Amino acid sequence: MLLACTSIVLNAQTKFTDDNWETAKTRAVAENKILLVDLYFQGCAACAQMDEEVFPNETISKELNKGFINFKSDITKDEIGKKLCLKYGVTGFPTFLFMNGEGKIIDIISGYQSFEELSNSIAIVKENASKAIFKKFSNQNETYPEFYSKAYLEGKRDVSFAVVDDYLKSQKDIFSEVPFVVITGLKVGGKYDDLFLENAKKLTADYSQMQVSYHVISILRRKAEQFAEKKDLEAYKKLLVEIQPVFTYQQWQNFEPMFLKEYEMSMTLN
Repeated sequence: MLLACTSIVLNAQTKFTDDNWETAKTRAVAENKILLVDLYFQGCAACAQMDEEVFPNETISKELNKGFINFKSDITKDEIGKKLCLKYGVTGFPTFLFMNGEGKIIDIISGYQSFEELSNSIAIVKENASKAIFKKFSNQNETYPEFYSKAYLEGKRDVSFAVVDDYLKSQKDIFSEVPFVVITGLKVGGKYDDLFLENAKKLTADYSQMQVSYHVISILRRKAEQFAEKKDLEAYKKLLVEIQPVFTYQQWQNFEPMFLKEYEMSMTLN
């Protein structure tokens, strides 16, 4: 019986391919499967927790092993991992990219995902893939400003606002793919905060809910200070109500108290 139970546990494990990146994409096309890319690094607690608690789950592993090509990449060691972080402006880990074999993004999620959260994401991804519903990201190589490439490929993330601002002012559409990942990947604030908030719902549909909500979190923390200076809690609460739809239910339960706490703390400093 002990051997039988051990066998079940071993079988209930998400299988990540040893294929290289190009082979994994080719297989996804040939087998008509979705690519799940797990971007992680050694020492990432949430990454390890996913490997220990969620990927071994029998239901999760059965779904992923059946309809997905599962690919892991250590973003500190693998060139493809670094390039994928650059391409999609990844800022948190683990990050999971769901795409087809041609590189069209179905969704992007970040951070520890409980069994229920990952199950829901898998169901949505499968449905959207069946309907050929993809995000706005291109499946081609893009041209990035040098400061952005160095931030991701060389770790030179101390980029001045003036440099980023000069680049963004030269763009016809600051919410096209490359300017979008520059803003979210480098957490660009200042005069772009209000414009980002105004377009947050559309950006969520165009790119990913997780990327947009993560950037909105940083904006709302800055807004807490600004509204505290004016002593205008009601206006800040109104802003929170307006922006709530870009967050998931669980995110909002976690972050709304934090936003209000940020306001209170800012009030004590003014």
